[in-house]
Amino acid sequence: MNESVLIVDDDASVRKTLSSILCLEGYLVQTMDNGKQALKAVEKEHFDVALIDIQLPDIKGVYLLSKLKLKQPRMVRIIITGFPSMDNAIKAVNEGADGYVLKPFDPEQLLETIRKHLDERNAEKIRMWAEMEKSSRFSEQFKKPKGSIFTS
Repeated sequence: MNESVLIVDDDASVRKTLSSILCLEGYLVQTMDNGKQALKAVEKEHFDVALIDIQLPDIKGVYLLSKLKLKQPRMVRIIITGFPSMDNAIKAVNEGADGYVLKPFDPEQLLETIRKHLDERNAEKIRMWAEMEKSSRFSEQFKKPKGSIFTS
C-alpha cells in the first residue's frame, strides 16, 4: 500500500487512535496538532490523504483545506469533526473537502471513506494517462513525412 496520511487534530488521543488504525492497515502516517505544522509538513513531503479536524487551535479546518489544496491539489482531504452541522458540512464541501467523517468515528467507515477516495483519485490518474497515450498516438499518425511537400 504505502499511501501516506497526514492527521491534523489537536486531541492527542484522536491522533493516536487514527494513527494506530491507519498503521495497522499499512498506511504511512504523520500526525500534527495544529494547522501551521500541517502546512510546514506539506511543504516538505507528499501526502495522499489528509484527515483534518474542523476545530484546530490556530486556524479553522476549512481554511486549512483550501491551503492544502493549493499546496497538493491531488491530495484527498477529509474533515473529521465532533461538531457536525449543516453549516460546517457546506463550508467543508465549498473549500474542497472530499469527505466528512463524524467523531466518534467507526474505524471501518473511516477506512472505507479513505479507500473510496483514493480509488477514485487513482482511477482518474489512469484515465488521464490513457487519454495522454491516446493523444500522443493520434498525433504520431499526423507527423509530416520526410521529403513530402509539407516539410520545410
